[in-house]
Amino acid sequence: MNRGLSTLVCLLLAGSLAATEIVWPTSMDRTTIRSYEDYAQPTVSGKPESALFGMVRDEQQRFHEGVDIRPISRGPNGEPLDRVFTAMKGSVAYLNQQLNGPYGKYVIFYHPEAELPVYTLYAHLASIEKNLKVGDQLPKGAVIATMGHTSINATAIPKERAHLHFEIGLVLSANFGNWYNQQPDLRATPNQHGIWNGQNLAGFDPMPVLARSSVNLLDSVRQLPTALAVTMRTKRPPDFIQRYPGLMAPGSDPAKAAGWYVEFTWHGLPKRWTALPPESQQLPKGAWSYVALDQKFRPQLVQRKMITADAKMPAETLIRNVDILLTGTR
Repeated sequence: MNRGLSTLVCLLLAGSLAATEIVWPTSMDRTTIRSYEDYAQPTVSGKPESALFGMVRDEQQRFHEGVDIRPISRGPNGEPLDRVFTAMKGSVAYLNQQLNGPYGKYVIFYHPEAELPVYTLYAHLASIEKNLKVGDQLPKGAVIATMGHTSINATAIPKERAHLHFEIGLVLSANFGNWYNQQPDLRATPNQHGIWNGQNLAGFDPMPVLARSSVNLLDSVRQLPTALAVTMRTKRPPDFIQRYPGLMAPGSDPAKAAGWYVEFTWHGLPKRWTALPPESQQLPKGAWSYVALDQKFRPQLVQRKMITADAKMPAETLIRNVDILLTGTR
């Protein structure tokens, strides 16, 4: 995991011929950042790395899906004054004005014109711009909110640790609601956020993106290391590859596929899909099978609950993500 921004200046100067323009999502001046300590808002532990993406919480036992960016200015009452901006051009996909979850007030943007149509999420907001509504299309750098520390009581954040929680990632399935309604342990808890429920969002480290003034997002995901692989048997192409065809291996034809060989990052993002024809010996006997592992990622995969401690079986996170991906394919 890249822990710092030591190459920030070089990254700012770099750029792909096909690239999405990126701005820093808060009032902080990106060009002043030299390491993660410059922007990180630590948890109660006080450790700056607790603000980063990955297994950085509770002694590396709890996953953090995004990055927490500290404020640079506060009012007389100690509340942050920093504005929150769209990181790239996109449209409002979801607004949550209620204090009904650990993210508090938050906004999700969808970026269909990017090389890979990612979402970005902006959470713990003090307030959201009053005229903002779902469907609004905004340029990069548009003001959407004021930084805050909103959350539910169980995960209350004091104003001293106010911050912007920022995520970037992919949606697992448009059929998520069907999966959610089939889970016995979730029936007593209504899905308040539709496909924008956190279980249906698979993030990746946003800092290599935020460190640049422009980036090819498709290349960024393609270049993420493969940690493990599964094979799937499907009757219909998964919703995921219809939304993100750029993540299919060259030569893959969804119309002729009887299943898929899917490569995952250590944190659970399905980053490369290879179509398997009906005659393929790799097709699993059942719905899916865990088939390959890169041993150097084994500790992270175990911590993330992608695999069991002995590395022989899939664990909670992998099972959930694959089941969501397969919803609607039978």
